[in-house]
Amino acid sequence: MKRKKNILSAAVLVNLCMSLSMLAQSVPFIETFEDRDVGALHNQNNWSARHQNDAQVQSATVFAGSQAGNIGTNAVIWHGFTNVAATNVWIDFYARSAYPTNSSAPSLTGSVAAAFYITQSGSVIGISNDTCITMSYTVSCNTWHRFTVNLDYDNEIWSLFAADNTPNKLSTIISTNLAFSANSTNEYFRRFRVKN
Repeated sequence: MKRKKNILSAAVLVNLCMSLSMLAQSVPFIETFEDRDVGALHNQNNWSARHQNDAQVQSATVFAGSQAGNIGTNAVIWHGFTNVAATNVWIDFYARSAYPTNSSAPSLTGSVAAAFYITQSGSVIGISNDTCITMSYTVSCNTWHRFTVNLDYDNEIWSLFAADNTPNKLSTIISTNLAFSANSTNEYFRRFRVKN
């Protein structure tokens, strides 16, 4: 059954500084934050933010280079894409997560295809349909980790890969063939979102 077009495709619940690279169809999107002004991320390079003062470009904590994004408590950032035929999408980013004060699953608003989050103990939990799946990977607090997400819109499944903070280390499979979340109505990749 083909799903109706909608907006969101990935949500990550973490407190992070990040370098991000995404491929949406034939047009790659790479965000290193190096060319952004230090300060509010909102409206820079088409990024949007809720709780704009808590979504910053900063230079104090970086993975590589001299700047990174920082998403504070209760902030959400997102970037939209217009490649309407992008049905096999790879998202690759480095995140430095602090453990949350609560391990409950995030509230998924809108049409979200894939989502994962970090618990108070550093466990990675993926959402498959309506089910939270504990994955065999633990995130060390305040340590950079590489995450790679594959979104397969034709089969409505997603996979998650991860690696430690070794630069360019090959990510290993954490989980594959997870069902898109129950509220997904996407046919293609439209938006990447990070929520804290």
